[in-house]
Amino acid sequence: MCRRCCCNKSSGDGSAIAAVAAIAAGAIVAVKIGPIVARIVHLVVEVLTVIMLTAASALAAIVLAWVTICIVRWQVRRTRARQAAVLRPVPSEPIDSKADCLACGGTGTVLRAITGSRYQPHACPVCEPARKAG
Repeated sequence: MCRRCCCNKSSGDGSAIAAVAAIAAGAIVAVKIGPIVARIVHLVVEVLTVIMLTAASALAAIVLAWVTICIVRWQVRRTRARQAAVLRPVPSEPIDSKADCLACGGTGTVLRAITGSRYQPHACPVCEPARKAG
Protein backbone atom coordinates (compact mmCIF):
# COMPACT_ATOMS: atom_id res chain seq x y z
CA MET A 1 0.00 0.00 0.00
CA CYS A 2 1.25 3.28 -1.02
CA ARG A 3 0.30 6.58 0.44
CA ARG A 4 -0.79 9.30 -1.85
CA CYS A 5 1.31 12.09 -0.23
CA CYS A 6 4.54 10.10 -0.82
CA CYS A 7 3.83 9.11 -4.36
CA ASN A 8 2.66 12.42 -5.69
CA LYS A 9 5.77 14.70 -5.60
CA SER A 10 4.92 16.81 -8.59
CA SER A 11 2.28 18.91 -6.74
CA GLY A 12 4.97 20.40 -4.41
CA ASP A 13 7.12 21.56 -7.32
CA GLY A 14 4.45 23.94 -8.61
CA SER A 15 3.98 25.66 -5.25
CA ALA A 16 7.73 26.10 -4.85
CA ILE A 17 7.97 27.74 -8.25
CA ALA A 18 5.07 30.03 -7.38
CA ALA A 19 6.73 31.02 -4.11
CA VAL A 20 10.03 31.83 -5.87
CA ALA A 21 8.15 33.85 -8.50
CA ALA A 22 6.30 35.80 -5.77
CA ILE A 23 9.55 36.57 -3.95
CA ALA A 24 11.20 37.68 -7.23
CA ALA A 25 8.23 39.91 -8.07
CA GLY A 26 8.34 41.41 -4.57
CA ALA A 27 12.06 42.12 -4.93
CA ILE A 28 11.52 43.85 -8.27
CA VAL A 29 8.69 45.95 -6.83
CA ALA A 30 10.82 46.80 -3.80
CA VAL A 31 13.72 47.90 -6.02
CA LYS A 32 11.45 50.11 -8.10
CA ILE A 33 9.33 51.55 -5.28
CA GLY A 34 11.98 51.54 -2.53
CA PRO A 35 13.64 54.90 -3.41
CA ILE A 36 10.25 56.60 -3.63
CA VAL A 37 9.23 55.25 -0.22
CA ALA A 38 12.61 56.29 1.19
CA ARG A 39 12.09 59.87 -0.09
CA ILE A 40 8.61 60.00 1.42
CA VAL A 41 9.90 58.74 4.78
CA HIS A 42 12.76 61.27 4.63
CA LEU A 43 10.33 64.15 3.95
CA VAL A 44 8.04 63.03 6.78
CA VAL A 45 11.00 62.94 9.19
CA GLU A 46 12.09 66.44 8.05
CA VAL A 47 8.60 67.87 8.50
CA LEU A 48 8.31 66.33 11.98
CA THR A 49 11.73 67.76 12.88
CA VAL A 50 10.66 71.27 11.84
CA ILE A 51 7.38 70.95 13.75
CA MET A 52 9.14 69.73 16.91
CA LEU A 53 11.77 72.51 16.74
CA THR A 54 9.04 75.12 16.31
CA ALA A 55 7.08 73.72 19.24
CA ALA A 56 10.20 73.60 21.43
CA SER A 57 11.08 77.21 20.55
CA ALA A 58 7.54 78.38 21.34
CA LEU A 59 7.58 76.52 24.65
CA ALA A 60 10.96 78.04 25.55
CA ALA A 61 9.64 81.54 24.77
CA ILE A 62 6.54 80.96 26.91
CA VAL A 63 8.59 79.66 29.83
CA LEU A 64 11.03 82.59 29.54
CA ALA A 65 8.16 85.10 29.56
CA TRP A 66 6.56 83.39 32.57
CA VAL A 67 9.83 83.39 34.53
CA THR A 68 10.40 87.06 33.68
CA ILE A 69 6.90 87.98 34.88
CA CYS A 70 7.43 86.04 38.11
CA ILE A 71 10.74 87.80 38.78
CA VAL A 72 9.27 91.25 38.06
CA ARG A 73 6.29 90.61 40.35
CA TRP A 74 8.61 89.38 43.10
CA GLN A 75 10.79 92.52 42.76
CA VAL A 76 7.73 94.80 42.87
CA ARG A 77 6.39 93.05 45.98
CA ARG A 78 9.81 93.28 47.64
CA THR A 79 10.18 96.97 46.78
CA ARG A 80 6.69 97.82 48.05
CA ALA A 81 7.30 95.91 51.26
CA ARG A 82 10.58 97.77 51.78
CA GLN A 83 8.91 101.15 51.11
CA ALA A 84 6.11 100.31 53.52
CA ALA A 85 8.66 99.54 56.24
CA VAL A 86 10.40 102.93 55.91
CA LEU A 87 8.96 105.43 58.36
CA ARG A 88 8.87 109.01 57.17
CA PRO A 89 8.94 111.73 59.81
CA VAL A 90 6.13 114.28 59.59
CA PRO A 91 7.03 117.81 60.65
CA SER A 92 4.87 118.86 63.52
CA GLU A 93 4.11 122.28 64.89
CA PRO A 94 3.09 122.90 68.45
CA ILE A 95 -0.63 122.30 68.78
CA ASP A 96 -2.66 124.92 70.60
CA SER A 97 -4.77 123.87 73.48
CA LYS A 98 -7.84 125.07 71.61
CA ALA A 99 -7.22 122.90 68.54
CA ASP A 100 -10.80 122.30 67.63
CA CYS A 101 -10.31 121.30 63.96
CA LEU A 102 -10.10 117.56 63.49
CA ALA A 103 -8.88 117.89 59.87
CA CYS A 104 -5.73 119.90 60.48
CA GLY A 105 -5.33 119.84 64.25
CA GLY A 106 -5.35 123.61 64.46
CA THR A 107 -2.43 124.17 62.08
CA GLY A 108 -4.57 125.36 59.16
CA THR A 109 -2.74 123.08 56.70
CA VAL A 110 -3.60 119.63 55.42
CA LEU A 111 -1.63 117.32 53.11
CA ARG A 112 -3.28 116.28 49.84
CA ALA A 113 -2.00 113.30 47.88
CA ILE A 114 -0.55 114.15 44.45
CA THR A 115 0.65 110.68 43.48
CA GLY A 116 1.03 107.37 45.28
CA SER A 117 3.70 108.59 47.72
CA ARG A 118 3.87 112.39 47.20
CA TYR A 119 1.86 114.95 49.17
CA GLN A 120 1.35 118.71 48.86
CA PRO A 121 0.29 121.06 51.66
CA HIS A 122 -3.00 122.95 51.16
CA ALA A 123 -5.14 125.18 53.28
CA CYS A 124 -7.53 123.28 55.51
CA PRO A 125 -11.01 123.22 53.91
CA VAL A 126 -12.67 122.96 57.34
CA CYS A 127 -10.88 125.89 59.01
CA GLU A 128 -10.61 128.19 55.98
CA PRO A 129 -14.30 129.32 55.85
CA ALA A 130 -14.18 130.16 59.59
CA ARG A 131 -10.97 132.24 59.17
CA LYS A 132 -12.40 134.13 56.22
CA ALA A 133 -15.58 134.86 58.15
CA GLY A 134 -14.02 136.25 61.20
